[in-house]
Amino acid sequence: MEHNSSRSSGWGLGRVGSLTAVVYLCTIVFYFKGPAAHGRMAKQIFAWFICVSLLVLFWKGYRLVTSSGNSDLKSEISPRLVCGFGALFCILACVIYPFHSTDVFGYINRGWQQVHYHQNPYVHFVADIPGWQSDPMISDHWIYNPNPYGFLFTLLARLFSWIGNGHWALTLALFKAINALAYGVAAWLIWAGARRLGHAKPIVSLYLFMWNPLILMHEIANGHNDILTGCLVLLAMYLGVAGAGLWIIPVLVVATLLKYGPAILIPFALIFVIKNHGWKTAILSCLIGAAILVLAALPYIQDWGMFRLEDIASNATLIDNSLHSFLIHIFENIARLIRPLAQFHDPVSWLIKNTLRLGFALFLLAQLVMVTIRKNFSSTTLTRKSLLIMFVLICVVSSKFNAWYLGMILPLALLMDDRDWLRRLIVLISGAQLLSLTFFKQAYILNFFAMMLVPAWIVFRKRK
Repeated sequence: MEHNSSRSSGWGLGRVGSLTAVVYLCTIVFYFKGPAAHGRMAKQIFAWFICVSLLVLFWKGYRLVTSSGNSDLKSEISPRLVCGFGALFCILACVIYPFHSTDVFGYINRGWQQVHYHQNPYVHFVADIPGWQSDPMISDHWIYNPNPYGFLFTLLARLFSWIGNGHWALTLALFKAINALAYGVAAWLIWAGARRLGHAKPIVSLYLFMWNPLILMHEIANGHNDILTGCLVLLAMYLGVAGAGLWIIPVLVVATLLKYGPAILIPFALIFVIKNHGWKTAILSCLIGAAILVLAALPYIQDWGMFRLEDIASNATLIDNSLHSFLIHIFENIARLIRPLAQFHDPVSWLIKNTLRLGFALFLLAQLVMVTIRKNFSSTTLTRKSLLIMFVLICVVSSKFNAWYLGMILPLALLMDDRDWLRRLIVLISGAQLLSLTFFKQAYILNFFAMMLVPAWIVFRKRK
């Protein structure tokens, strides 16, 4: 009887996994010739098919994983089954042509700009390349913007373009391969971290990451680099749990050299290392981090005076899909009804932006004071503080938000206990943000309401 129940439980998740794989296969076929092969209506219909199918299957699988082992009739689901299907989904997602966002094409542009044209991408636009339109390696993506990424990711783009040697498909495959590697490493860290922290069901955390359709579609299929940053932030916190305090700051420096957000975690990590490992370890840790920064910056920093810092900052503070966007679009709609209000658009936008920034600065200061004065600063506290700070920065304060940014915080959220409200909120948001594949991405007001506020309402309603 017990043996049969084990097979029943496994076959249940196996069926869900098989159907999920079929959805990814359908996506490969539909976008085989790229998104331009289909009209807008066809792409919208297919996007809704993807979202509804994957979210329903993800929920069904979650119910099976969470209920397994709860009674004599439901035995534990094997981690091998979860990992096996996760690996299959990752492989299939790697084959999917990037269909939603072309950021990965921009990565290729930056790499090829360095390798073939010997230009510093922090100084020169892609459009500065003579005859770029006739180069098959260059796509029309952010060609009038300087490189917005950190030194290390820019070096990585150069390396992949050098290895690709003018073969666009191979270069794209290399970017996807490094994301797939980060996906695998993050999955292991989540599993190992949850077990080390004594979580009741580490397999649930493993499932929520490896089968998460947002991770597979945005980070793997569409090739966004946020999963690299998320993996490294997760690694830094895992090192804290494992007692390897020396390497926390260097790993956070590496994460910052991919995308800049994790820089705000370094002061908290420094306080943690000082309190738990002493000043000598903290100083050595900072020196290693500084050495990594210098080495990564060396190929570019000689042109520092010509860096397009204003353009880089302008790109980072665009108003799109964020709380700032939500509020200013509400104001714009009110101003259409009460026309005299339209003249106050810019001051209102300025007020929203700076209120959020001031609030975040005070929030950060309060968090720093709290961890400084407390006697015990555990690795669990560091993890939770880091997650909360990154969540507030990315999902609340930033004027620009995209669904794939969750790749920076979802892995870390899954290191928290499954009863933690912030973990549950981020998991729910990751599901809702899959709708960004549909017209919701451009449906201002509706997108933030449906994909951010509704998940928040669900979580906080259950907390009462």
